[in-house]
Amino acid sequence: MGIRIIVEVLDHHQDVTDPETKEVVGLTVGEMRDLLVLAENANDKTRETFGPVHEVWIIRRANKTPRTWKNAIGALMRKGVLEYAERGGREMRGHPGQHAVYRIPDLCPDPPHDGRQGHCTYQVRVTQQVTQSAEEGHPAGDPSPGMGHPADANGSPAGCERVTQQVTPTPLSPQTPLLSLADAVAERALRAAGLDDEREIKDCIDWITEDCRPRTPAWWRSVAENGDLPAHVARWRAQRTAAAPSLPAWCGKCGDDNPAARTNPRWRVLDGQPCPTCHPDAIGRSA
Repeated sequence: MGIRIIVEVLDHHQDVTDPETKEVVGLTVGEMRDLLVLAENANDKTRETFGPVHEVWIIRRANKTPRTWKNAIGALMRKGVLEYAERGGREMRGHPGQHAVYRIPDLCPDPPHDGRQGHCTYQVRVTQQVTQSAEEGHPAGDPSPGMGHPADANGSPAGCERVTQQVTPTPLSPQTPLLSLADAVAERALRAAGLDDEREIKDCIDWITEDCRPRTPAWWRSVAENGDLPAHVARWRAQRTAAAPSLPAWCGKCGDDNPAARTNPRWRVLDGQPCPTCHPDAIGRSA
């Protein structure tokens, strides 16, 4: 089980860069969840998957159909966070009698990733938030032994009692990643805001996540409590409406029957690739 890879995905999913433009694009909520499922079925040393990743139980864990799971794997490969493993210079794409083997490249800028307390050795060293141990890259200890780092309710070091810093991280469970909590909070908030279609809720969560980059479930709670969520939903609807007139008519064969494909080209995917019949990019290339 790739526990270290799971932690790395959680820490660096928003640092993913486009393989061609090198711009930071990050992973959507759905893409992050899919990569976590694959990371659970990968070896921490080789970073390669073991066994077929299209087993029924894995597809169920990913909350996908066989077709959408195949599309999801293709999307991760296009973003450069998943690739075929190689044996003797040959990509392990799979063939009858042999399953494909995938590899998750390093997401951490300074591997191997540590992941203690939500930070990796790269982040801690650059920001100089704590003193590093030269041997392991872990926090070297408190400046005052046994006392802990000073902190008050607001994180200020002045005029407050010391609290002991946690050194050993709580083990992560791939069955209950942080992501699932964010999804649950977001879904409840959107249902309260008037959305009830499962597909629209997922599309709206992905769009708001890409637009606002919420880092914790608390963001969704705060936006909902402040009464700002309807404005985000309205912008999402406006974007869909504005995009609809310029889009080719949806062929109805791609997108795994997702009605959002009528107005959002991102869902017009067939076998992991832009649909050649109705995706604007694919049509443009063939024109």
